[in-house]
Amino acid sequence: MAVYTWDGWGNGTFDISFAFGTSVINRHSHCVVSVCELSQPAGGPLDYPFIGSATMRVHNVAPQDDGTLHVRFEVDWDSTLNWRATFFIE
Repeated sequence: MAVYTWDGWGNGTFDISFAFGTSVINRHSHCVVSVCELSQPAGGPLDYPFIGSATMRVHNVAPQDDGTLHVRFEVDWDSTLNWRATFFIE
């Protein structure tokens, strides 16, 4: 099993295709994805995972034979928030 992270931003419901490559992903891959909000402590980098007031969800995960992983996220907040997705792939 391998673990990967990817930081992004957004709000609403949106789809992202992550290009892992055919050596990592195919249609038979087992993929688990989690998402959390990111914060920036005073004087620090934007890399502090936390649970804020916004709800964040992973709706769908679909590995493809071309090495991409399609994921549908939802960030239930009125403005753009920073978030981190963590991928567990086997």
